[in-house]
Amino acid sequence: MDELLDEFIAETRETLEALAGQLVQWEKTPQDRALIDSVFRFVHTVKGSCGFLDLPRLLRLSHAAEDVLSCARDGLIVASPALVSAILAVVDRIAALTEALESGRAVYDDDGDLIDAMHEFLPTHSGNATPSLSGEDGAPADMDDDAAGTRSKARSVRVSLSLLDRLMNGVSDMVLARNEVSRQLRKSQAGAEVDLAFARLSASVAEMRDAVGLMRMQNIDRLFSSLPRLLRDISLELGKEVELWIDGSEVEVDREMVEALRDPLTHILRNAVDHGIEHADERIAAGKDPVGHIRIVARQSGNQILIEIIDDGRGINLEKLGTRAVSAKIVSAAEWQKMPEKAQLGTIFIPGLSTADSVTAISGRGVGMDVVKSNLQAIGGTVDLENYEGLGLKMTLRLPLTLSIIAGLTIKAGNQFFGISRNSIVEILSTTNKNVSIEELGGAQIAHIRGERYPYAKLEKLLGIAETSDGVMTGRTLVLIRPAVGTTYVLDVENVIDTEELVVKPGAPIIMETGLYAGTTLPDNGRPMLLLDASGLGAAIGIEQTEDNRTDDIAEYAVKETKRPSALLFIATDGAQRAVRLNVVDRIEDIDADQIEFVGGKMRAKIGESLFDICELADIPAEGQVKALRLTDGTSTKYMAVDDVLDIFTLDEEIYPSAHPEKCEGVVSALGKSVELVNIFQYFEMDGSAARDVSARPLCYIGSAGDAEWEKRILAPLLTASGYAVSFEEQDRHQAAIVLSRTHQEAAAYGDDARLLLLRDTVHVKPDARSSIYRYDRIGLLSAIEAKLAGVA
Repeated sequence: MDELLDEFIAETRETLEALAGQLVQWEKTPQDRALIDSVFRFVHTVKGSCGFLDLPRLLRLSHAAEDVLSCARDGLIVASPALVSAILAVVDRIAALTEALESGRAVYDDDGDLIDAMHEFLPTHSGNATPSLSGEDGAPADMDDDAAGTRSKARSVRVSLSLLDRLMNGVSDMVLARNEVSRQLRKSQAGAEVDLAFARLSASVAEMRDAVGLMRMQNIDRLFSSLPRLLRDISLELGKEVELWIDGSEVEVDREMVEALRDPLTHILRNAVDHGIEHADERIAAGKDPVGHIRIVARQSGNQILIEIIDDGRGINLEKLGTRAVSAKIVSAAEWQKMPEKAQLGTIFIPGLSTADSVTAISGRGVGMDVVKSNLQAIGGTVDLENYEGLGLKMTLRLPLTLSIIAGLTIKAGNQFFGISRNSIVEILSTTNKNVSIEELGGAQIAHIRGERYPYAKLEKLLGIAETSDGVMTGRTLVLIRPAVGTTYVLDVENVIDTEELVVKPGAPIIMETGLYAGTTLPDNGRPMLLLDASGLGAAIGIEQTEDNRTDDIAEYAVKETKRPSALLFIATDGAQRAVRLNVVDRIEDIDADQIEFVGGKMRAKIGESLFDICELADIPAEGQVKALRLTDGTSTKYMAVDDVLDIFTLDEEIYPSAHPEKCEGVVSALGKSVELVNIFQYFEMDGSAARDVSARPLCYIGSAGDAEWEKRILAPLLTASGYAVSFEEQDRHQAAIVLSRTHQEAAAYGDDARLLLLRDTVHVKPDARSSIYRYDRIGLLSAIEAKLAGVA
């Protein structure tokens, strides 16, 4: 019985979160039958469960609510603010009693008053409780069908959050162990069989990691679903009319994040309605819509979750805020005048400071925004303000992806190691590159990269750690970073170590308060390190740019890149400098020599579970690695061996024609030198079969007589290697795209089947014989199949 009660409490608590929002929406759109049906279904389910579990108070409340909702479904009563308030009061009492079942505390019994308040709206009200209008079981026939359909939609099991935490920690350890095994295998060169087994193990670990991560995630709608009810109550209390718009409810966040955000969002919404949104007459005088508007938008940006709360109220009066800050002796008048606007806005998060003229039950004590900041800091988040005095306020909550696994880059600075998300990395260059220069401009350092200027800073200086002399001798590394918010900048580090999957966990509050870190991580060497926050580093450099401006910059940058394509300059294996269009280069890889072999007339490399062609490689080195460009046309992948990669440049000059266009697209000017622009068409032109989706291969049915040895030994492998599916089963003949046969007797059974291709054993055609193809004419056979598929034969 205890298990059934626990199940009832959990299900009721989950449903209540969305129920209040549905009632508020029903108040605005009374004609929406689906909303009232959903609410009715809930109270009907609660009533049935309470009868079985012997919960009389919950039974009386749900039964009374069912009576009223049944009349609303039948059109006998219409939704109104008073009716919705009465139903919400009963829903609140059901929630309180449900919590009391778990906590054991008592809830004062004035249920009769709540029930009477609802019955006032019944058309047959006589001062006494009205019998259920729904029949003996309280549910009409159509609702039984709906409820049954709802129950059969999905199967689930409830798991404690502590167990999910243990699973996530276990999977995180598995990822770290896998990374360590991968590193050891690269050192030992165990062989292809071991590599293949490890690839399967790695894929299984990745699949388990994703599955366990999804178990902890839930739609942020669970957080947003209670906000319409909250806004309604505040608006009615303050006598203001406010509309709430919510976008991005499908965004998924960690379950703990949802719980941690409840209080901050509640305080933000209260302040927006009380301090921000004006009364209707004030809004009309200002030329605004008498109805206030609050919009909440959630989305994922890089390795952060962004939640924006935007209102069209009066904004923050900085003069009034400064007066209150000075009177509270937080700052002096002189200090306030010197503070930038961002710092002035930040004072609203100081405990005890409020711009309210009086203390109310809603706000005015100066603790709300302090709660917002402290709760966000506890989970590694930040809050930014954009103030438009007289027009509104935009608050942006930035939340890290905690308890997750991301693709990261390990970098070294000041003899320490740090991680950073690969999503924010644009490019990695060496300070020895002749196209890179650092110069002083207006008291700040600026990086020049191929004619473009970027903000620049050394990581050691930003973090306040000592710089070592190791990078002075060999040259340091520049990392071009484009954060989720702010403009692109250059980070100078001692060295880039490796790329690997990093397990991200929240950092200590004192560390997260700096704004420079996104959490902590444990790489495969078992040594803990800090994960850098790309946006926080940009802010430390002094980049103060809104995300909207950055979006415009990106759009402008994209247009510029479309007009001016880029190319990669490299040294080929024959020692000549050449270039290749950058849009076909996926990445640069170092391939172990023992992974390469000459087979099937080509140099090929076994990478993971796949075999890839390596172009422009004449000989396999005895040991070491081969540097190669991974090329892709969107479907197929090839590798092109190179000696070294030099730089990236813009194709903004004329491409001069080549005497060998099949190999060289033309001649271009790269950094003052004329080089050949490689025509990658030569690498992919004979790769048509590889680009075909295996699941979409045309089926060739081979009809045979006797043992069909030739068909199985010779014909079937030829067709399979050419990209076709093959079957000898009679049941597959009707769905086959091509039918092949060697015997005239069997071919006669197919009649005039347009799919038929007849094969003969002799080179020459016999007189009066049917049209056929010599069985060893490979080119003729494949051409005939393609013609059949194209409908021209």
